[in-house]
Amino acid sequence: MDQTLLVLSIVSVLTTIITIALLAVVLRRQARHRRELAALEAARQPAADPGPDDGAEDDPDRLRTVAVVLNPSKFEKTESFQQRIREVVERIEGARTLFYETTIDDPGRGQTEQALRDGADLVMAAGGDGTVRMVASVLAGTSTRMGIIPAGTGNLLARNVDIPLEDPSAAMTAALTGEDRQVDVGWLRVGDSSAGALAAERQIFLVIAGFGADAEMIGYTDPKMKKRIGWIAYVFGGVRTVLGRSVDVVVQLPDESRHAHKARTVLLGNVGKLPGGFVLMPDATIDNGQLEVVVAGWRGAAGFSQVATQVINPKLTPRIGPKLSSMKRYLTPGVRVTTTKPQPVQLDGDTDVEATHMIATVDPGVLRLRVPMPR
Repeated sequence: MDQTLLVLSIVSVLTTIITIALLAVVLRRQARHRRELAALEAARQPAADPGPDDGAEDDPDRLRTVAVVLNPSKFEKTESFQQRIREVVERIEGARTLFYETTIDDPGRGQTEQALRDGADLVMAAGGDGTVRMVASVLAGTSTRMGIIPAGTGNLLARNVDIPLEDPSAAMTAALTGEDRQVDVGWLRVGDSSAGALAAERQIFLVIAGFGADAEMIGYTDPKMKKRIGWIAYVFGGVRTVLGRSVDVVVQLPDESRHAHKARTVLLGNVGKLPGGFVLMPDATIDNGQLEVVVAGWRGAAGFSQVATQVINPKLTPRIGPKLSSMKRYLTPGVRVTTTKPQPVQLDGDTDVEATHMIATVDPGVLRLRVPMPR
């Protein structure tokens, strides 16, 4: 009996000690949480005017003004969208939110420049890849952060950096809570001669530029169908490009080497992931300071199917029947491409002019892009 009481006494003492220890841990955590909440509440309050002896500097990473360059054609209810975004910014960051709507005459450059003059710390491109291009063209080379609220058909840059696609609030949250990534931008100049391309104004691209069949596909795609069924509309637009003829193409690399090809399309990739999970350019990463160049040619539907097979799996090459296609890849910081016949040009899905000469370069790490934190 005495031994039983002794055991019970020891167990009781140990239980008491463990309970006290757990209580202490809980109280300590509650105190820490109260301090964190107090600090968060203090951060949300307007800063007091600094006194004459107050030499404290502002936190350079704190966001005070968030600008949203908004393409209104991509949102059915812009007022509701603005209210949702404003609430997210206020709740998470306590910053003010300014909105700038794009127009047909100015699809984003002027609005971004105004946002910088208004003191924006973060500029969100709310729209498709075209809006993203225009915002980035102003922010590249500056220290101002850029974020994306995707609302287009392809949303290719957003896909390649894992930004939420279907939920504007989630995309805004990802930008506010994410990390900065210094990413590359590509620049393209085109013309009807070498001199004309050299003298042309350079245009930015962040995803894929090129000319030939890809630009034809984009041009053939019905805008109304894109709105209804999204990126799948490009498949229907691409049907008309399958049977076109290849042209003579010369690819010149920075080492002055020249490579002749028969090609239907030449693609210049800063990133390589396409809708549907396809990876067109496995070596095109947004921060390697290089472009992946794909030169593809084919004859007829059978040849195109061989190219498509290699896109799905780059290691596969046709082994049965005649070889009706070709695909060559280059990884380079710059490239010049010449064709014997004018070809339509596209930049991140926006069709431009026809040209026979393309000159492409990369600016490494010049855009400060907000991306979600790794999971």
